[in-house]
Amino acid sequence: MIGSRWLVPLLAVLFVPVWASGFIAGKIATGSMDVPAVLLWRFVIALAVMLVAAVALRPGLPRGRAWLHLAVTALLLQVGQFTFVYTGLSAGVPAGLSSLILGMAPLLVGLLTPLLLATRVGVAPVLGLLVGAVGVYVVLAGDLGSGLGSSVVFPVLGMASLTAGTLYQKRFNDRTPVVTSVVVQMATSLVATLVAWPFLGAHWLPPSGGAWLAVGWLGVVNSAGAFVLMFLLLRWRSTVFVSSLLNLVPATTALCAVPILGEPLTGQALLGLGIALVGMFIGVGRLPGSRAPAPEEPGRDRAPEPDRRA
Repeated sequence: MIGSRWLVPLLAVLFVPVWASGFIAGKIATGSMDVPAVLLWRFVIALAVMLVAAVALRPGLPRGRAWLHLAVTALLLQVGQFTFVYTGLSAGVPAGLSSLILGMAPLLVGLLTPLLLATRVGVAPVLGLLVGAVGVYVVLAGDLGSGLGSSVVFPVLGMASLTAGTLYQKRFNDRTPVVTSVVVQMATSLVATLVAWPFLGAHWLPPSGGAWLAVGWLGVVNSAGAFVLMFLLLRWRSTVFVSSLLNLVPATTALCAVPILGEPLTGQALLGLGIALVGMFIGVGRLPGSRAPAPEEPGRDRAPEPDRRA
């Protein structure tokens, strides 16, 4: 059994590549499937995986307004974010550029957290977020002038949904068991997709083995897995901690896109990754002379008192 001292760092190390893989798999899936079909199978597969986990773990059910809060989070964090991101990918927005734009969400989350969640944010986390945002920009700044036109608005809207969903999850769903939270959100997202389906005119079956593999990855790893990791980290650490990790996603996506999507690797991408790493370490208090917050004891079903750590 891994001690609590090492559990949060281990989850953080896993979180970045798991989250970044969604842009790669999403680009592959939307290359051969309609966006509604990608969403449908993502939610179906993720819900099936999480229902198995729910049967095994038997987490508590939401109470009262918690059902409504989970549904709102689903519409923001699941349906809204991925509808916009996948629409952009299908319209030709590169996976790396999509991750760059989504990488702006951490800065917004970090800046809005003190206003909306009554959490004190010190100088180091804000500085780390700003440095990380610079790294995010450096990674793929050249793509901003690639003539994509109005299609860039889709990942921008996805970024707004990710920001709102992250804050809403932390504010209203922190006391809901993680497995329950993900199950309800995936079920809500699936219902929303099915309600809209008659008006979308989409083909629902993945056309090839590669498409099945892509949506399977999105459902199991990038949906069920990534959001379990995210909600655990939001529970045991602040939104600033999770936001600092998200700063690494664009550079990680760019590196993974080289062998998988054939996108070129540039010195600019490597420089941006280095800057984002520095920003992450500043933000989570791991640089020499900075004090990291003491980890909370994992494994509790109930969330801690409101997080007031930087």
